[in-house]
Amino acid sequence: MSSIDKEVNYSVVFMGEIITGFDKKQVLENLAHITRLSTDEVDKKFFSDQVCRLVIKKTSDLEKARKYHGKFSRAGMAVGIQMDFEDV
Repeated sequence: MSSIDKEVNYSVVFMGEIITGFDKKQVLENLAHITRLSTDEVDKKFFSDQVCRLVIKKTSDLEKARKYHGKFSRAGMAVGIQMDFEDV
């Protein structure tokens, strides 16, 4: 199978860690602003005991993935961009 037969998607992934220098309260407030959820909803969605890897955004556009990566990094979340290949 050649690379032409594959579609590339980019996932912005949160691994449950806060960037050094941020505290959880500030990160919750930043995420509430970004997502328009309450801080309680943000806490449950991003920081529950079950969350060890959370896909925040999945897109076929690398620039869009980078934009989301930057937005959530500035909020204080340790995030990464993962490439996923799907058969077309």
